Amino acid sequence: MADTSTSGSIMVTGAARGIGAAIAERFARSGFTVFGLDRDAEAIERSARSWPGPGSHTAVEADVVDESAVTAACARAAAVPGGLRAFIGNAGHHESGPSFDYSLESWRKMLDVHLTGCFVGARQAASAMSNGGSIIVLSSINGHVGFPGRAAYGAAKAGVAGLVRSLASEWAPDGVRVNGIAPGSIETPLSSKAIRRGVINSDSFLNRIPMNRFGKPEEVAELAYFLGTPLSSYITGVVVPIDGGWLAQGIAADS
Repeated sequence: MADTSTSGSIMVTGAARGIGAAIAERFARSGFTVFGLDRDAEAIERSARSWPGPGSHTAVEADVVDESAVTAACARAAAVPGGLRAFIGNAGHHESGPSFDYSLESWRKMLDVHLTGCFVGARQAASAMSNGGSIIVLSSINGHVGFPGRAAYGAAKAGVAGLVRSLASEWAPDGVRVNGIAPGSIETPLSSKAIRRGVINSDSFLNRIPMNRFGKPEEVAELAYFLGTPLSSYITGVVVPIDGGWLAQGIAADS
């Protein structure tokens, strides 16, 4: 029978706000000690103080592509009684624009944060999991379908899906499961701000979602919790959409 205890630690990157903070809160609520990693020192400290549960949670100011910093954080998480049980690579960066005008600097930064950051975190976390564990990385429906002006983001998220399949196949014999989550339109402070500024037309997005609403960070967190614990002990190598049916629907509702 799978070990369903909630002792041990988990690490979440991009945990200062939005989906990352919701995932951290969900694991903390079940008794895990959470290590939240983020570049925004003040925000991650504030977020970590809000997480519930008996654990002494830790805020880590670091960049996800700084391998030495990630290695040190994973070592600290592994030293918690019960060891490092799960790693969630959630850190993100958004910069859209026409592909003809998109700078190579912006392209490299997008791939660094979303793809290289997941690879760095996944392998350092897996190395610190002496008794196996779970790796979860955030892809997106943008990695499955094309969005104009988001070539770099879509390429990075499609790369994350490929990374999931490769690492899952490679690390399964060591007891490390690797899965991905592909969110659709999730209502976060960042997306809400984009809607208010007119960057995102909420009606056009809702028209593509059969459930006719945006998802909530807490809903993504529940999926992450399932994949990050032995509740999903025979699942590895998949990327699970959580999109209200977006990918299932061939045409917009009013077409």
